Formats: sequence, C-alpha cells, structure tokens
Amino acid sequence: MIKKIGFALAGTIILASTATAGVITHTVVQNEYLNAGVLGLRGPDSHGYQHDLTDNFFTLGSALSGSLKINVYDDNNDWGWFFGWFQFSEGGLVTVGDFDFDTGGLTSGTSDFSSALEINALAALNADGILDVTVTSTRGDFWVGNSVLEVITSDVPEPGTLALLGLGLVGLGAARRRQKA
Repeated sequence: MIKKIGFALAGTIILASTATAGVITHTVVQNEYLNAGVLGLRGPDSHGYQHDLTDNFFTLGSALSGSLKINVYDDNNDWGWFFGWFQFSEGGLVTVGDFDFDTGGLTSGTSDFSSALEINALAALNADGILDVTVTSTRGDFWVGNSVLEVITSDVPEPGTLALLGLGLVGLGAARRRQKA
C-alpha cells in the first residue's frame, strides 16, 4: 500500500514539475498624432506609454519571449503641394525601455513596427511587469495606433499547490512513522 502511495506521489511530483507555456496579450488602445516639426522651428513630437502586465496575472520573472507590434499609419499629407517635386519621407524612432536599440528601432510612417523582445526588454518586463515604450517622430508626421504586446510565459506553480503538496508529504512521513512504531 505504501509503495502505491509512493508511486502516486512520485507521479504527482513529476506532473507538477513540468512547465507549460502561457501567452499573455496586452493591447494599449491609442490614436496619437506625431510631427517632427517644420524646418527646425519646432522640436519633434514624442508619445510615451506603458504595457502593464501586472493586472493580467503576470508572474514576475516568468517571461520567456515576446513580441511588440505598433500600428503606424500615414496622415496622407505628404507636403508635395508645398515643395513641388520633393516628397518628405516620414518615419519615427521606437524606443523600448532605454535608448539602446535592443528591441526598438526605426519605422516608416507608412508601415507598422514589429519586433521580438530582446534581452534588455525581457529583463525589464521580468523585473516589474511593465514595458515602457516611446515613439518619436524623426521625419514628417504620422499617427501611432494600437500597440500589442504578446508575451510567452512559463507557468509557475501557485503557492497553494505547493503547500498542498508539502502537506501531503508530511502526512506520508507521519503515516510511515506510525507504521514503524
């Protein structure tokens, strides 16, 4: 009987120790107009925001990988009417966390930004569950739309599950002691 209980306990421990991945998707809904300024008369616009996963049952330290997608679209004003044949190209700088090009990069004002989360962005996300993003217009003007962060996490056992497993082990130890006495 004790051997059967031991095998059942060993099977439970093996099943409890297997890691499965979960996916958390967080969307920041926004519609921000950014402009680089005209001929240096005005500085470039920036828009900063955060993806906060702490309200999505995110466990700190569990992010394995992820991706960030930002909808960027043109305002359909190309300044061609003012400068004749010369057309401005529009674009921006996406900064994730610190300015280190770890995950961020340059984007065209007419195409979406998409990037996998690199080591520094994952470290920042695992530290506090928050990912800071800033989009700055470097050329022309454009709109910044929704930002979608998708994070693949490792499932971490809940404290209640671990406590129940520990209580079961204590009970088995007590039962074995009684049997020997």
